[in-house]
Amino acid sequence: MMDKTNTDILTQKRDKLVSQFLSGNRPDFIEKHALLLDEYFFTVFQASIAARKMTISGTPFAVIALGGYGRKEQCIHSDIDLLILFEKTVPPEVEAFVQELLYPLWDARFEVGYAVRTVNECLDMAFERFDILTTILDARFICGASLVFTEFIEEFRTQLSTRHLKDTLSYLYEHGEKRHFDFGDSTYLIAPDLKSGFGGLRDYHTLLWYAKIQSNIKTRRDLEYYGYLSHFECEALDESLSDIWKIRNHLHHLTKRKCDTLHFEYQSDLATLMGNGSKNKGPDVEQFLGNLHNRMDFLKQINQITFEDILCKWRIKKGNAQARPTKTQGLVIKRRRLFFTNTVAVLQKPDLLLKIFLESGKRKIPLSIEARRIVSEFLHLIDDEVTKNSNCIKVFKKILSLSYWEFNVLNVMLTTGILEKFIPEVSAIVNKIQYNHYHLFPVDKHSIRCVQMVNSFKEPDDSLMGNLYHAVFKEIRNKNVLLFVALLHDIGKSDPAKEHSKTGAAIAKPILERFKFNPQQVEDAVFLIENHLALVKTATRRDITDEETAVYLANKIGKIRLLRMLYLITVADSKATGPKAWNEWTENLLKDLFLKTMSILKTGELASKKTQRLIDKKKDEVLKILKERWRENEIDQHLESMSRRYLLYVPAQSIVDHIHLYRNLGNNDFSWQISKQNDSDMRTVSVCGKNMPGLYSKIAGVFFLNGLDIVASQAYSMGDGHILDIFNVQPPRDRIFEAQKWEKAENDLICAISDDRFLDTALDKIPKTIRVLSGKQPEPNIVRIDNETSSFFTIVEVFTYDFPGLLFSITNALYRSNINVDVAMVATKVDQVIDIFYVRSLENDAKIETEQDLKQIKDTILKHLPQVYAKEV
Repeated sequence: MMDKTNTDILTQKRDKLVSQFLSGNRPDFIEKHALLLDEYFFTVFQASIAARKMTISGTPFAVIALGGYGRKEQCIHSDIDLLILFEKTVPPEVEAFVQELLYPLWDARFEVGYAVRTVNECLDMAFERFDILTTILDARFICGASLVFTEFIEEFRTQLSTRHLKDTLSYLYEHGEKRHFDFGDSTYLIAPDLKSGFGGLRDYHTLLWYAKIQSNIKTRRDLEYYGYLSHFECEALDESLSDIWKIRNHLHHLTKRKCDTLHFEYQSDLATLMGNGSKNKGPDVEQFLGNLHNRMDFLKQINQITFEDILCKWRIKKGNAQARPTKTQGLVIKRRRLFFTNTVAVLQKPDLLLKIFLESGKRKIPLSIEARRIVSEFLHLIDDEVTKNSNCIKVFKKILSLSYWEFNVLNVMLTTGILEKFIPEVSAIVNKIQYNHYHLFPVDKHSIRCVQMVNSFKEPDDSLMGNLYHAVFKEIRNKNVLLFVALLHDIGKSDPAKEHSKTGAAIAKPILERFKFNPQQVEDAVFLIENHLALVKTATRRDITDEETAVYLANKIGKIRLLRMLYLITVADSKATGPKAWNEWTENLLKDLFLKTMSILKTGELASKKTQRLIDKKKDEVLKILKERWRENEIDQHLESMSRRYLLYVPAQSIVDHIHLYRNLGNNDFSWQISKQNDSDMRTVSVCGKNMPGLYSKIAGVFFLNGLDIVASQAYSMGDGHILDIFNVQPPRDRIFEAQKWEKAENDLICAISDDRFLDTALDKIPKTIRVLSGKQPEPNIVRIDNETSSFFTIVEVFTYDFPGLLFSITNALYRSNINVDVAMVATKVDQVIDIFYVRSLENDAKIETEQDLKQIKDTILKHLPQVYAKEV
């Protein structure tokens, strides 16, 4: 039996240490892991013949740990960074030593990086490259000639303090700002970067490097001794780091690699590993992420302490150090930071704790870290006498109007705790996570972001839409109502078991009354909070080319002032949610619906003279194109048979193409045209055919059979028993054979029309179950019926998870139940898709009215949807 190698011993001990960590018995894992590696390097060094030769020949050297390994922060799959340092020259024998030291580690799949340098080479490179300088700040002696290490560090510190100090600190500051820009604010993100994002471990490292540069500290506890942090802050730092390191190690173990981004698919397992949840209810991912965001928010504050200290001491002229008074007695400005004159002033005038934020917003000058600490520590002074004071209420409203993304005064109020003092109900949404791909931010940060979005409408920008938002904003009389609605619109998410819009309206009403809004303003705000999703849901889930959609919405909203505010809240809310809630398509839908609804509220009708002019103009364009080939009365006959919404929204050239399709139909059941949309990798498929039962379902089935995904569709009457279906379709994946694919699809549709059972084989390909990535029980399939919005159609909403053949499965079920689909739309709701169908009965070509028939629709669709289960990671 062969003796165990040093690498075998290291691997065995490391596996045991990891096992102890996973079982919860190694809170000091990262330090012990680093010491295990130290032991390996020391053992190999002692036994190394090459090392002995170099030492005897007069070229002693030191083996030095760098970076996270140097700080003894060695996570499971963290890199191992080494420096082999010589005093003056590097002998050729070093290659043999590297082979002895590192090759076995590489063979065992350890990630090891190393450099062989002389002292002078290291010094030159350290002050040329910031990333090398910071690794040297973390340098730790492992084995070899300690004198080489100590002399190097002494010379490094001497050159740093005498020649490179200011440049190094400036670079520390600038590098931190660039890192935050590149990786984002982790305290705002649902999938944060644990290392490099704002609020990540690098923020702590930046403070550590700054303290090492300034005071040559040796351990984390020295941050308190040298006055960088208070005792309370040091304890909070220890707790935050402990949790984040624990999460990072578990993430490394789950992914089997170095990974610092907390991707969505790992959050459920990590919630369980961190003890968030129960056996009965499963992992509580929202609680887990809320706790993590709280920890990372503290690291973010630590970083701000560091940056402020650098700014004050090294980047601001000394002349600015003298305190300048402000118009608010008790507040002064020093080094472009706001300070309280002293704590006595705060004790005498507790409203200063609020007024400092007003001063900050007006001047766009941040609070000093000392001022933030005072606010946090003196919150007990904010009692009813302060929160109910009329002047304080005016100040609070003014602060809301001064919160912008570029200068985030409202977020500082949140982190210091004073926002919760004035609105205690906010506590329930602080660090409240909406666990899905749809929302990028926690509820509290999203709400603040929404306020900032509303404030951004104050100024016009270069875009057409930006100018529209600005114009609408100017028309709003009481902008404080709008800002409070933005802040409180998601306050109902404190209780996920209830419908948050209605719950939020009930919670918000007493808040608005406390802030002395009059009864009409309270009523408006409550309506807006309860209906803040109405506009976007209607725009994305209803056929807005149908005149009745805008009429229904106008009746629901009732007043122009409410429509204006609802529009801006909708835009701000969607923009503040994330890219899945806001894109150019959504923006244009909202604009069109807003303008149509505004027209109804102003004039009482949709078909204005302008609309009629547009239709007449389009008819003239069509006549000009076709008059050389067809008689004018024949063209007029076609145009008169078409609906107003068709003539209004379909381009003139497309109308001409559709008339050609109709004229070329002859005795065929259908004819179609496939065209590529401008500036889009989409295809428009226009199908003109006889108005036969189930045509939509058969087209959907043929597209599914040929791997063509339907994105959206519209249906129009062509008169004389013919219809026009227009589909937006994703093209085939293999573009080389696209023409053949469309030819096959056309032949399949001919077969499907002639044989009602042709597509039965396609039904067999639809999955019976689907598994979705979710940290909690997936949402159930839901079918909802809307018989109010349209006079002519029953509107069916199907909430489910996407799967191949979804549209075909639903429309075929409807067709087999004697129900015809006229219009189909696709929208999104968090992680689900929503398919919306405008349907009528095949028996009488009318809405479905009876409760029994409506129940049958629901039951039939649900029966044909796959069962949904959570996917195992």
